[in-house]
Amino acid sequence: MQFKKRHKELFAKLTAISLITASIIFMNSGAALAASPTLMKDILSNEIASATGVTHTLSMTIPTAISPANTGTLIITFTGFSAMTTGGAVTCVAGGTASAVWSAGNVLTLTSGSTACAAGALTFTSFTGTNPSSGSNTVTVATGVGTSGISGSFAIPIVSDDTVSVSASISPSITFNVGSQTSGTACSGSYSGNGGVVALGTLTTSAVATSDTSVYNICSRLTTNSASGAVVTVQSLNSGLKSGTDTIASTTATLTAGTSGYGICDSTIGGSDSGVDSTTPTGSTPVATAPFSSACTTSAHNVGGLNGTAQSIWSVAHASQNAYWKILVKAAISGTVPAHSDYADTLTFIATGTF
Repeated sequence: MQFKKRHKELFAKLTAISLITASIIFMNSGAALAASPTLMKDILSNEIASATGVTHTLSMTIPTAISPANTGTLIITFTGFSAMTTGGAVTCVAGGTASAVWSAGNVLTLTSGSTACAAGALTFTSFTGTNPSSGSNTVTVATGVGTSGISGSFAIPIVSDDTVSVSASISPSITFNVGSQTSGTACSGSYSGNGGVVALGTLTTSAVATSDTSVYNICSRLTTNSASGAVVTVQSLNSGLKSGTDTIASTTATLTAGTSGYGICDSTIGGSDSGVDSTTPTGSTPVATAPFSSACTTSAHNVGGLNGTAQSIWSVAHASQNAYWKILVKAAISGTVPAHSDYADTLTFIATGTF
């Protein structure tokens, strides 16, 4: 009896050892676990719920090649998306070729081309589709025909709004300087004078008096952020040089010695008559207005007449930084102009921005 009992116990132990060994052999002989792609992502042109025509840029790193020898394919399923259409090209960054096609259920099938799509970075650009209505939506990557060892997934968020509006405002601004300058002083962005006196001295019939022999010129300078620019006007108090009831009338003419006349003109003495300061953002360039647009010098005396109203002298069409204009004042007399020591006029310059 004891022999039989020991025999049964020994048989049971051997049977258990055999089952365990079989189990180990079965586990070792099964299929290898699938490797997951890495760096999986899909960049959408927008993530708004139910948006249509959304552009996708899909990329991942595949752990094994998609081989044409086995008609290798990779199946990528977009859960919740719809109306997906093929647009761009598949790029096997590490080498090889592949193509893509969409099928029912928004399944993207990547198929190897004439050469294996090598393990490594894989991109598929510019396909489009319609977003789901909400939520975090899963994209699965799975083994296809003839391709083994690839399996994974990632998620794409869908939101009700993916935009943030940014607003700002800029206050309207304009600065203006006008005044007489001493000889050799630049009329430019550095000018900061205001007002002053232009003394033409004693007028004679033998010469045309010009302000550059006394103070150089009148400098006007303007900066504005007005999109439609600004206009500078000049208004003469007397429409000429006046003393009591006697006036040397202002006219648009080329002044000559011995003939009465008075006016202002665009100065070209000492370099550029007008422009913008080259050391700052320039913006719009100033433009002269007739009859004050003719350039004049010490010896060229073509002036514009002042009629007592606000007359446009120069302007900028758009915003400008340190736009400037130089002006000369000139006068001539005939032999019959009454003698006085107080012929005078007042010129009022006004800058007006158009905002």
